[in-house]
Amino acid sequence: TSRWQLAWTIAFSAGAAGQFALALAEWNPFGEFDDRYRDTLLVGGTKAAIGAGSRLIFPLRAHVPAPNADRCVELAELRKSITALGKKERQSFWLTHIGGTALNLAGVGVLWYLHSFKTGALSFAISYPVGLTSAYTLPRKSWHMWRDEKASWTVSIAPNREHTLLVLGGQW
Repeated sequence: TSRWQLAWTIAFSAGAAGQFALALAEWNPFGEFDDRYRDTLLVGGTKAAIGAGSRLIFPLRAHVPAPNADRCVELAELRKSITALGKKERQSFWLTHIGGTALNLAGVGVLWYLHSFKTGALSFAISYPVGLTSAYTLPRKSWHMWRDEKASWTVSIAPNREHTLLVLGGQW
């Protein structure tokens, strides 16, 4: 968890710094940039900075409880820790996924307003896979362990000519 956290914080920070440096520099090794390209770099840098900020503000950290001589207490504490981390992993996954999509769509809107839809779509095509990669490389083992251990319920309706059946099933 800590390696994923550090790696993505560094990657997003480096991406933001690089894009801002290129967009705002008086001289760059790639020649002159037009306004469209400069604005694309500024929007991309902003998206990367928000990605880095989200890793710093909402870090994904695991808490391992201290060992206990009483194995029952230790097991209960470990289960609580897995539950807490599982919920954090689930929340982080969905926030990264949905938040990244919303952020990229906002970037499309800004660039479409300033220049063209094509410019916004190109920015989306470049940065959206980065957000997906961040979401899908996120550690999810505790989430899966927690999900497999908690109660699950199923509700189903089975219509028939003569009657309708409501089925409620569960496992815990």
